[in-house]
Amino acid sequence: MENLVVVILGFSKSPVIGEVFNLVAQSGCHVMDARVNTTATHVTMTLLIGGAWNTVAKFESSIKKFEGQVLVARTQFRSPQPDIFPYSSYIVAPDTSDVLAKLIQFLLKHELTLYNIHVEAYKAPITEAAMLGISLSFGFHENYLVADFREHFIIFCDDNNFDVAMEPQKN
Repeated sequence: MENLVVVILGFSKSPVIGEVFNLVAQSGCHVMDARVNTTATHVTMTLLIGGAWNTVAKFESSIKKFEGQVLVARTQFRSPQPDIFPYSSYIVAPDTSDVLAKLIQFLLKHELTLYNIHVEAYKAPITEAAMLGISLSFGFHENYLVADFREHFIIFCDDNNFDVAMEPQKN
């Protein structure tokens, strides 16, 4: 199976979302993962699609109609990593400009593999304080003690006024 990662930026008033998913279907490919976000004026799409070499080539050819709005690259799935333990974490933090930079630096310092990050800004109930909800998926080597990492992570979050929950990924 061949895989493509596709990133699209379009206008929210255009039918780009429907057109792209129609191109996937018409080419015979399958959507493996999709993220679609809209604002008042724009839509962003990040897709991972897969299929036989000929269906992927057909999609690559047809998506060219969005030239200037699309990035396409062939990719591969990660190979199995039985010696990496997957964990997920949810962090609530004040919405300041350096939160993500601090968090990513911490994770990189501890040599974790970052699989996924999702951030949502919101206003807290009652006070309407600007907050971030950050969902992370990451993995660390089996030789790294979970208790040690958890302690360092909680201290890091406490020092930065973040609230954190961390647990093994179950699915």
